[in-house]
Amino acid sequence: MLHVISLVAGAAVVVLYAATGFLAIMTGRAVPWQRGYILRPRLWGSGALVFGAGMALARYSGTVRGLTTSDVVFACSMVMLICGGVLQYVGQRGPTSDPSQTAKG
Repeated sequence: MLHVISLVAGAAVVVLYAATGFLAIMTGRAVPWQRGYILRPRLWGSGALVFGAGMALARYSGTVRGLTTSDVVFACSMVMLICGGVLQYVGQRGPTSDPSQTAKG
């Protein structure tokens, strides 16, 4: 029973994460709690889609029979996770070194 609950929870996380990426690509806007950090929402959204697909593939790799096939699927999922994370990182706003751009308190 716990295995089924973890599969459903993992699937929900993957679907919600991919949905935020899809909405960022289609609308060009980030989710409200990320709007201050994301500079290029379409690039971040494509990274979220790749990351979500990598998470789904990593969950699927545990069900594949055959050691070599399972290793290849898992390696592909790790590459997708890394590439999606890099795309999301590039799409986010970096810290500014200009003192006029920082928040004044």
